[in-house]
Amino acid sequence: MSRLVQRGETSVALGARPDPKAPDTWIVTIGEHHHTVQARRTGEGTLLVTLADGRTAELAVTRDAQRWWVTGGGRTTVVAEAEAAGRAHAHEGGLEAPMPGKVLAVKVAPGDRVAAGATLLIVEAMKMEHAIKAPHAGVVREVAAREGDMVSPGTPLVTLDREEDA
Repeated sequence: MSRLVQRGETSVALGARPDPKAPDTWIVTIGEHHHTVQARRTGEGTLLVTLADGRTAELAVTRDAQRWWVTGGGRTTVVAEAEAAGRAHAHEGGLEAPMPGKVLAVKVAPGDRVAAGATLLIVEAMKMEHAIKAPHAGVVREVAAREGDMVSPGTPLVTLDREEDA
């Protein structure tokens, strides 16, 4: 079974099914590409994933009602079902905490102009630092988080107006 998911502005079919011939092995389908991976839990919300070519990655996975946050190699990817992602982007440029954590640094203030990809905040979660980056160029309308704040998934952090709306 696959679902249409959205990562940023891109939608893709994503599916996973267990391989009946091998324990802890999954056939993962992303769009038209099929990958065989082994995955086993190494802790709560943490997976050790081994690809068919032998490369391994430890991934931290958290989820709320609409999105998954997959963190590995110092990067976090947010994946949402395409319909839910459309609703999440409709809340006027608000950026939310991806997972429970602590705000380590706030890099912007209201009125700041930022480029797409600029780091707005840094949140520590699961003993890793996660940069919350601007999804588009714009002007910071509001900063709702302060250094030291404990945040939960969905906690508003920054409101960013698109450059053309500012």
